[in-house]
Amino acid sequence: MDGFFICAPDQHVQSFMKRLTIIASLLFLSGYWNLTSAQNNPYFMNGSAIQENCNCYTITPDVLAQSGSVWNVNKIDLRNSFNFVFDVFLGCTDSDGADGIVFVLQPISVSVGTSGEGLGFQNVSPSIGVAIDTWQNTNNNDPYEDHIAIHRDGDLDHNSANNLAGPVSAIENNPNIEDCKLHSFRISWDATTKVLKAQIDGVDRVQTTIDLVPDVFRNDPMVFWGFTGSTGGSKNLQRFCTALNAKFTLPPDLNTCFPVTLAFADSSSSFGAISRYDWDFGDGTKSDLATPLPHTYAQPGDYDVKLNILGANGCYSDTFQQRIVIGSDPMAAYTLEPAIVCDSIPVFFRDQSTVEFGTINRWDWAIDGTAYSAQSPGPIQFDNTGPGTSSLRVYTQEGCESELTSKDFQVYKTPSVMFAADDICIGDPSFLNGVNLNPSVSIARWSWQFGDGGGSSASANVSHRYQTAGIFPVMLTATSDDGCISYEMKDSIRVFQTKADAGKDTILATGQPYVLMGKGGEFYQWSPSTGISDPSIASPTITLQADATLTLTATTSFGCPTTDVVYIKVYKGPGIYVPNAFTPNDDGKNDRFRPVAVGMSEILYFRIFNRFGQLVYESKDTFTGWDGKTNGYKQPNTTYVWQVAGIDFSGKTHVKKGTVTLVR
Repeated sequence: MDGFFICAPDQHVQSFMKRLTIIASLLFLSGYWNLTSAQNNPYFMNGSAIQENCNCYTITPDVLAQSGSVWNVNKIDLRNSFNFVFDVFLGCTDSDGADGIVFVLQPISVSVGTSGEGLGFQNVSPSIGVAIDTWQNTNNNDPYEDHIAIHRDGDLDHNSANNLAGPVSAIENNPNIEDCKLHSFRISWDATTKVLKAQIDGVDRVQTTIDLVPDVFRNDPMVFWGFTGSTGGSKNLQRFCTALNAKFTLPPDLNTCFPVTLAFADSSSSFGAISRYDWDFGDGTKSDLATPLPHTYAQPGDYDVKLNILGANGCYSDTFQQRIVIGSDPMAAYTLEPAIVCDSIPVFFRDQSTVEFGTINRWDWAIDGTAYSAQSPGPIQFDNTGPGTSSLRVYTQEGCESELTSKDFQVYKTPSVMFAADDICIGDPSFLNGVNLNPSVSIARWSWQFGDGGGSSASANVSHRYQTAGIFPVMLTATSDDGCISYEMKDSIRVFQTKADAGKDTILATGQPYVLMGKGGEFYQWSPSTGISDPSIASPTITLQADATLTLTATTSFGCPTTDVVYIKVYKGPGIYVPNAFTPNDDGKNDRFRPVAVGMSEILYFRIFNRFGQLVYESKDTFTGWDGKTNGYKQPNTTYVWQVAGIDFSGKTHVKKGTVTLVR
């Protein structure tokens, strides 16, 4: 960048540098006066520095290896005190953001500055710098946090005698100032007490007592002031604004209920003198006084009060705006929920108050002699019947209050009911009888819920049929003539169901044991009981000598009996019985050829051969049998040879063979 890089030269070099500095200063100042004759921009920018708007400047963009400086070309006299207020922005990147900025006083020129870790200030001598450093340079003994210090003669080493104050954290109790926010930065010099002080966000951070004119600037009281800054291997957007912040205040806890007259107090801050005030009170009224006359609003409403200020450099501030609510009187209103008040039933008092302008923030209730402050009190329970009273007055945060709103109500007696539910068998009606436990309360309506999706009846006595078995919750409420609803009473009904199943019809050999397969209930009874091991269980063992028809009765603990019948055919045997012909013509009669195995515990094989000795069918399944086809093709009408073998229930093997005629 353009500028001087000042180090520690020997005597000849120092003399040369001084002459060079004087010549350069004259050249730059000559060029500057031609360039900046406009009164509203008395600043000279170097390197990466640019002007953003009327009073804000970027020192470094968010780019690596940048260096910039901004100088006011009008020297100030350090024999006079000054109080400069700025807004500074150190970027949005914390851990790898860098490097910082310095407020500098120096008499050299408006074109000085350095790059890198020197913050554009290193080796500038003579000088005083108030540095906000956002990078830890260990060679300068920097602390880890973003810090502020006062340095002399461009020397940033905190262990040097030129470190006049600090380092301390830039923000009190906060290690980071690279937080993407503007921060107030105030530099003040008291020419009488010789105190140089710096504040950030209104908090004192560093100060030093030193006689700047003789001790630093060699009895030259005239110095340039400005900002320098730099980035290196890390970066951040770094900028400053000469403070121009419009602001006003009102007294705390101000009552703004209409009618009201308000006194607005200016609390604006500016780098220099404020040339003009532009007030807009939001109702069409304006003022240009620093302290406007107290303002009276003609009507309640929401008014956006605005203030702009004009700085001595010709810059306008951003608009400071604050909404002032001139409150109107609220209207108190509420409802009771439920609307009918019944003893022992919780009641909520629901606030429905309104206000056109303002915010309701206080509720004063009186309910039957008890005060409440909640917006909507409840639940409140009244244990005694009879008349009751309630009232509400509301207040707004603007200081307005409503008229008192009152409501009388009557507390009615809540009915009390009960019922009993009996278990039933499916298909039978359930008879339910509601009982009024307090006959002095007349019941206008009964309401039933049966638990199976059906429900409701105006009658106390009802009947209901359930279509499925199970346990069903039954609920009953009653409504009195006054509209009070009883507490819900609950009971349950168990609906029982049986479906007796005695099993499939079967064929047995004489004397063959067989296990019956009953189901469909909780308890069982077989009849007749002849030959049955235990007729009162679901699956007893039976041994028969003749055909039998058995009836199974299934019941539950409640009853609900159902019956089923099983037929048992008894053959002499055990043995295998085979027909001598079949007609597979799909008429449903004798369509399959199959043996009848009596008393057989296992079929070893069932085979059929044609007249050529070819196997056309084989299976161990005697129930399905042969349909007269082989591989899906119908076999011809002729005589076939069959073989069958099985093992009976006693373990004896039975083998039989013969012929069968296929006739279609």
